[in-house]
Amino acid sequence: MKCKSAVTKVEFIVILVCIVFALFNLGGLNSAGRERARRMVCAANMARLAQANHIYANNWDEQFCPPMMEDDDMPSNERRKEWLTNNDFRKYTGLDDKQLEENEEIMPKEYQCPTDIIFKKGQPNSWGYLASYAYNVSDWQGNPDPELSLNCFWNDFYSCCTCQPQPWLVGHKRTAIENPSKKINFTDSSDWWCAWERGADYERAWDVIGQGNWDDYEKIGVFGPVLYRHNEGANFAFYDGHIEYLPKQQAYIEQQGDDPPEQDATGMWYILQW
Repeated sequence: MKCKSAVTKVEFIVILVCIVFALFNLGGLNSAGRERARRMVCAANMARLAQANHIYANNWDEQFCPPMMEDDDMPSNERRKEWLTNNDFRKYTGLDDKQLEENEEIMPKEYQCPTDIIFKKGQPNSWGYLASYAYNVSDWQGNPDPELSLNCFWNDFYSCCTCQPQPWLVGHKRTAIENPSKKINFTDSSDWWCAWERGADYERAWDVIGQGNWDDYEKIGVFGPVLYRHNEGANFAFYDGHIEYLPKQQAYIEQQGDDPPEQDATGMWYILQW
């Protein structure tokens, strides 16, 4: 007699999402309950992305999926392809056999946050991207201290990459991340990347534009905004894979005193220990 295999984490998440959607569609929840249900679906989506990133690291020498697009002058391969269009990463999310909408920069509906009205309206940003979630790239500008033997992202402008001699963009190395349970990987957004310095600053971005037109964000110089669309807060996936909901005042706290202005007071956004 054969025993049935245990329900996997991904299958459990899918079942949870189906139950929440059923309750939502049956009208069995009040307004506050419906928003909590939407937030649960959003968190489940983000948990699947975080898990896919760990599976990716298992198969790429502990290197997480690249968060940003490679330099156009560099030859393309899966190691240098951003997470949203990376075939390996998509395979680990269970979307490898599903066609994207009109182009490969649009996130499939299976990963749409129910509170994301931009996605519902089908309004891609000025680069043609339409996504409910973003990858934290606060460290993308590189390590300010080349003497530190830490992993970082390549940036041509700063000419800095402490662990990779080749000029390409790669994800953080899992073994180099200290306190992964306190370091942000993904969050709610309308772009495929976000950063603490501007995008997470709700006073500059969310409080001014909200879930508005992408062009309005571009006009104020904000790219990759964090959208605090869940009752003035957002879901965050951390590098250990767990998900937390944080009010905007906890997600963005500006550093005071003599510390570098690029470092936030939460300690969550910058993976490198500067």
